[in-house]
Amino acid sequence: MADGRASVRSIFFGTSSVHVTDGMSGILVDGFFSRPSLLRIALGRPIAPDGGRIRDALSRGGIESLDALFVAHSHYDHVMDSPEIVKGVGGVLFGSKSTVNVGRGAGLGEQEMRHISDGDKYAFGDFTVQVLEGVHSPGDRYPGSIDEPLVPPAKASAYRTGSCYSFLVGHPTGTVLVHPSANFVPNKFHGLDVDVLYLGIGALGVQSAQFQDDYWHHTVEAARPDLIIPVHWDDFGRSLSKKLRPMPRILDNFAKTKKLLERKSAESGIPVRFQEPYETITLFS
Repeated sequence: MADGRASVRSIFFGTSSVHVTDGMSGILVDGFFSRPSLLRIALGRPIAPDGGRIRDALSRGGIESLDALFVAHSHYDHVMDSPEIVKGVGGVLFGSKSTVNVGRGAGLGEQEMRHISDGDKYAFGDFTVQVLEGVHSPGDRYPGSIDEPLVPPAKASAYRTGSCYSFLVGHPTGTVLVHPSANFVPNKFHGLDVDVLYLGIGALGVQSAQFQDDYWHHTVEAARPDLIIPVHWDDFGRSLSKKLRPMPRILDNFAKTKKLLERKSAESGIPVRFQEPYETITLFS
């Protein structure tokens, strides 16, 4: 780096769980490691954080401490493990009022949580994180809010969406936008000019061609990244100890999304790179 600062690295944990660190400060988005089976979810059985899987993921990912854990929205595949992660490695839980109620239900103290709003900006060492409120991808299965402390175990349907966010992570060496949900607010990202875009593509393959084009326009073309890393494409009912595979065809059409990304990448000249679980990459060079 020209200014001699530490390089910024990221680790992907499947779904939209991304850890960003410069070796001095660390920020985690979502952190979902328990990954109960989709069959269990479909049958409406209660779910709860799996302490063993959480500890294993943190260990394999080399996360010994955190400054902050930002939650994109309050579905179980984003928020369920978050309080346990904060208990294990420290930091503060940042999220919507619904996310804070998940934290309360898990026993976090009020000083360990922050309610966030659109436009908020926070600093952690050389990092800044700006909150950008958005909307969930089409077909939200659990809309609404969590209005009381949520104590696990609980059904997946108890984890209501709450507010939905993306996070713009800035550092003197570069900027990364983590956008977990495959939907958009027109012009929200206009002019951001980021280095790396973690682009949510969940359920994008079952949307119309018009929606897909609009999504690309209002996220990728607006943010103008140098690199796209897709997230939220994998079967998050499958343990991280196994190789990632796409969501079942009944829920998404990953093959169609992959062809879309290949075509758009060729047209725009912006490379698309899939990151493996636990793979560490240097974001800015």
